[in-house]
Amino acid sequence: MRSDVGPSKGGFTLIEIMIVVAIAGIFAALAVPSWQRYQSNNELRSAARSVSNAFAHARSRAVATGNRHIVVFAVDPGNPNDVCGNAIENEQGKPVPFMVFEDGAPAAANCCLDAGEERYWEYPNPGVNWGVTNAPGPAPNDTGAGDYLTGSSLAEPDGSDAAWVVFGPDGIPVAFNVACNLGTTGTGGGAIYLSNGDRDYGVVLNPLGTSTVERFDPAQGAWEN
Repeated sequence: MRSDVGPSKGGFTLIEIMIVVAIAGIFAALAVPSWQRYQSNNELRSAARSVSNAFAHARSRAVATGNRHIVVFAVDPGNPNDVCGNAIENEQGKPVPFMVFEDGAPAAANCCLDAGEERYWEYPNPGVNWGVTNAPGPAPNDTGAGDYLTGSSLAEPDGSDAAWVVFGPDGIPVAFNVACNLGTTGTGGGAIYLSNGDRDYGVVLNPLGTSTVERFDPAQGAWEN
Protein backbone atom coordinates (compact mmCIF):
# COMPACT_ATOMS: atom_id res chain seq x y z
CA MET A 1 0.00 0.00 0.00
CA ARG A 2 1.37 3.39 -1.02
CA SER A 3 1.31 6.15 1.53
CA ASP A 4 0.77 9.79 0.44
CA VAL A 5 1.89 11.18 3.77
CA GLY A 6 5.16 13.07 3.33
CA PRO A 7 7.50 14.83 5.79
CA SER A 8 5.99 17.58 7.96
CA LYS A 9 6.34 21.05 6.52
CA GLY A 10 5.10 23.02 9.57
CA GLY A 11 8.31 23.07 11.63
CA PHE A 12 11.71 24.77 11.42
CA THR A 13 15.05 23.33 10.52
CA LEU A 14 18.02 23.71 12.82
CA ILE A 15 19.62 26.18 10.40
CA GLU A 16 16.49 28.36 10.38
CA ILE A 17 16.41 28.42 14.18
CA MET A 18 20.09 29.36 14.30
CA ILE A 19 19.48 32.23 11.85
CA VAL A 20 16.60 33.57 13.97
CA VAL A 21 18.70 33.36 17.13
CA ALA A 22 21.57 35.17 15.41
CA ILE A 23 19.29 37.97 14.21
CA ALA A 24 17.79 38.32 17.69
CA GLY A 25 21.28 38.53 19.13
CA ILE A 26 22.21 41.31 16.70
CA PHE A 27 19.14 43.35 17.65
CA ALA A 28 19.86 42.78 21.35
CA ALA A 29 23.46 43.92 20.90
CA LEU A 30 22.26 47.08 19.15
CA ALA A 31 19.69 47.78 21.87
CA VAL A 32 22.03 47.43 24.87
CA PRO A 33 24.09 50.62 24.25
CA SER A 34 20.88 52.62 23.69
CA TRP A 35 19.40 51.30 26.93
CA GLN A 36 22.60 51.98 28.84
CA ARG A 37 22.68 55.54 27.50
CA TYR A 38 19.04 56.01 28.45
CA GLN A 39 19.74 54.79 31.99
CA SER A 40 22.84 56.97 32.30
CA ASN A 41 20.96 60.07 31.20
CA ASN A 42 18.14 59.31 33.65
CA GLU A 43 20.68 59.01 36.46
CA LEU A 44 22.26 62.32 35.46
CA ARG A 45 18.90 64.08 35.39
CA SER A 46 18.07 62.60 38.80
CA ALA A 47 21.39 63.82 40.21
CA ALA A 48 20.71 67.34 38.92
CA ARG A 49 17.31 67.34 40.59
CA SER A 50 18.92 66.17 43.83
CA VAL A 51 21.23 69.20 43.77
CA SER A 52 18.27 71.48 43.13
CA ASN A 53 16.45 69.81 46.03
CA ALA A 54 19.43 70.50 48.27
CA PHE A 55 19.27 74.22 47.54
CA ALA A 56 15.51 74.23 48.13
CA HIS A 57 15.87 72.29 51.39
CA ALA A 58 18.57 74.62 52.73
CA ARG A 59 16.51 77.68 51.88
CA SER A 60 13.25 76.40 53.38
CA ARG A 61 14.92 75.18 56.57
CA ALA A 62 16.79 78.45 57.05
CA VAL A 63 13.55 80.41 56.77
CA ALA A 64 11.63 77.98 59.01
CA THR A 65 14.23 77.78 61.80
CA GLY A 66 15.88 81.20 61.64
CA ASN A 67 19.26 79.45 61.56
CA ARG A 68 21.85 79.49 58.82
CA HIS A 69 21.95 76.45 56.57
CA ILE A 70 24.99 75.63 54.45
CA VAL A 71 25.21 73.58 51.27
CA VAL A 72 28.65 72.14 50.58
CA PHE A 73 29.71 70.02 47.59
CA ALA A 74 32.55 67.50 47.23
CA VAL A 75 33.63 68.88 43.86
CA ASP A 76 37.36 68.70 44.66
CA PRO A 77 38.37 65.01 44.84
CA GLY A 78 41.59 65.99 46.59
CA ASN A 79 39.83 68.03 49.26
CA PRO A 80 36.18 66.96 49.62
CA ASN A 81 35.71 68.84 52.88
CA ASP A 82 33.96 71.81 54.40
CA VAL A 83 35.80 75.08 55.13
CA CYS A 84 37.14 73.65 58.40
CA GLY A 85 38.51 70.47 56.83
CA ASN A 86 35.68 68.23 58.03
CA ALA A 87 34.88 65.45 55.57
CA ILE A 88 31.48 65.66 53.88
CA GLU A 89 30.00 62.55 55.45
CA ASN A 90 26.63 61.44 56.77
CA GLU A 91 26.04 60.35 60.37
CA GLN A 92 27.33 56.86 59.53
CA GLY A 93 30.65 58.25 58.28
CA LYS A 94 29.94 57.52 54.61
CA PRO A 95 31.15 60.15 52.10
CA VAL A 96 28.35 61.86 50.18
CA PRO A 97 28.52 64.16 47.12
CA PHE A 98 26.91 67.08 48.91
CA MET A 99 25.61 68.01 52.32
CA VAL A 100 23.12 70.50 53.75
CA PHE A 101 23.68 71.20 57.42
CA GLU A 102 22.22 73.53 60.00
CA ASP A 103 24.98 75.89 61.09
CA GLY A 104 23.02 77.47 63.94
CA ALA A 105 21.85 80.95 64.83
CA PRO A 106 23.70 83.73 62.96
CA ALA A 107 25.46 84.91 66.13
CA ALA A 108 26.86 81.43 66.86
CA ALA A 109 27.38 80.03 63.36
CA ASN A 110 30.92 78.96 62.42
CA CYS A 111 30.39 77.63 58.85
CA CYS A 112 31.67 74.20 59.95
CA LEU A 113 29.98 70.81 59.88
CA ASP A 114 29.87 70.07 63.61
CA ALA A 115 28.68 66.94 65.40
CA GLY A 116 24.99 66.92 66.19
CA GLU A 117 23.99 69.42 63.51
CA GLU A 118 21.00 68.51 61.37
CA ARG A 119 22.12 67.04 58.04
CA TYR A 120 20.50 66.35 54.69
CA TRP A 121 22.10 64.52 51.79
CA GLU A 122 21.46 62.17 48.90
CA TYR A 123 23.72 59.43 47.61
CA PRO A 124 25.65 59.79 44.34
CA ASN A 125 24.50 58.27 41.07
CA PRO A 126 27.00 56.00 39.30
CA GLY A 127 28.67 57.55 36.30
CA VAL A 128 27.83 61.14 37.28
CA ASN A 129 30.77 63.53 37.53
CA TRP A 130 31.28 67.18 38.41
CA GLY A 131 31.88 69.57 35.52
CA VAL A 132 30.90 69.56 31.84
CA THR A 133 31.85 67.58 28.74
CA ASN A 134 30.24 69.39 25.81
CA ALA A 135 29.13 72.81 27.02
CA PRO A 136 31.48 75.57 25.82
CA GLY A 137 30.29 78.01 28.45
CA PRO A 138 28.29 78.34 31.66
CA ALA A 139 24.51 78.02 31.78
CA PRO A 140 22.35 81.11 31.21
CA ASN A 141 21.77 83.26 34.31
CA ASP A 142 24.78 81.73 36.09
CA THR A 143 26.06 84.73 38.06
CA GLY A 144 28.81 82.85 39.86
CA ALA A 145 32.37 84.12 39.73
CA GLY A 146 33.93 80.67 40.11
CA ASP A 147 35.23 78.44 37.31
CA TYR A 148 32.28 76.37 36.04
CA LEU A 149 34.67 73.78 34.55
CA THR A 150 35.49 72.60 38.09
CA GLY A 151 31.85 71.67 38.64
CA SER A 152 30.98 74.75 40.70
CA SER A 153 30.79 78.43 39.81
CA LEU A 154 29.99 79.31 43.43
CA ALA A 155 32.59 81.67 44.84
CA GLU A 156 33.94 83.19 48.03
CA PRO A 157 33.27 86.89 48.70
CA ASP A 158 36.52 87.84 46.93
CA GLY A 159 35.50 85.91 43.79
CA SER A 160 37.77 82.89 44.24
CA ASP A 161 36.42 79.39 43.62
CA ALA A 162 34.22 77.81 46.29
CA ALA A 163 32.04 74.73 46.63
CA TRP A 164 29.70 76.07 49.29
CA VAL A 165 27.03 78.68 49.96
CA VAL A 166 25.05 79.70 53.05
CA PHE A 167 21.35 80.50 53.31
CA GLY A 168 20.34 83.00 55.96
CA PRO A 169 17.00 83.29 57.81
CA ASP A 170 15.72 85.47 54.96
CA GLY A 171 16.27 82.61 52.48
CA ILE A 172 18.92 84.55 50.54
CA PRO A 173 22.12 82.65 49.59
CA VAL A 174 25.37 84.42 50.42
CA ALA A 175 29.01 83.60 49.72
CA PHE A 176 31.50 83.02 52.56
CA ASN A 177 35.16 82.16 52.97
CA VAL A 178 37.21 79.79 55.14
CA ALA A 179 37.20 82.36 57.96
CA CYS A 180 33.36 82.33 57.86
CA ASN A 181 33.26 85.93 56.67
CA LEU A 182 30.06 86.45 54.71
CA GLY A 183 29.67 88.43 51.52
CA THR A 184 26.92 90.86 50.71
CA THR A 185 23.47 90.10 49.33
CA GLY A 186 23.75 88.84 45.77
CA THR A 187 27.08 87.04 46.21
CA GLY A 188 25.50 83.59 46.64
CA GLY A 189 24.46 83.12 43.03
CA GLY A 190 26.17 80.46 40.96
CA ALA A 191 25.69 76.95 39.60
CA ILE A 192 26.67 73.34 40.07
CA TYR A 193 27.57 71.38 36.92
CA LEU A 194 27.18 67.64 36.34
CA SER A 195 28.08 65.40 33.39
CA ASN A 196 28.02 61.75 32.38
CA GLY A 197 30.33 62.22 29.39
CA ASP A 198 27.37 62.46 27.03
CA ARG A 199 25.15 65.18 28.50
CA ASP A 200 25.74 68.16 30.77
CA TYR A 201 23.44 69.66 33.38
CA GLY A 202 23.74 72.92 35.26
CA VAL A 203 21.77 73.63 38.44
CA VAL A 204 21.63 77.42 38.58
CA LEU A 205 21.11 79.13 41.95
CA ASN A 206 19.98 82.71 41.50
CA PRO A 207 20.92 85.45 43.98
CA LEU A 208 17.43 85.36 45.53
CA GLY A 209 17.68 81.67 46.43
CA THR A 210 15.62 79.76 43.87
CA SER A 211 17.20 77.31 41.43
CA THR A 212 16.58 76.04 37.91
CA VAL A 213 17.89 72.94 36.15
CA GLU A 214 19.45 73.55 32.72
CA ARG A 215 20.52 70.88 30.19
CA PHE A 216 23.04 71.42 27.42
CA ASP A 217 21.83 70.10 24.07
CA PRO A 218 24.87 69.23 21.89
CA ALA A 219 22.68 69.00 18.77
CA GLN A 220 21.48 72.58 19.21
CA GLY A 221 24.70 73.80 20.81
CA ALA A 222 22.72 75.57 23.52
CA TRP A 223 21.48 75.31 27.09
CA GLU A 224 17.79 74.63 27.65
CA ASN A 225 15.55 74.06 30.69
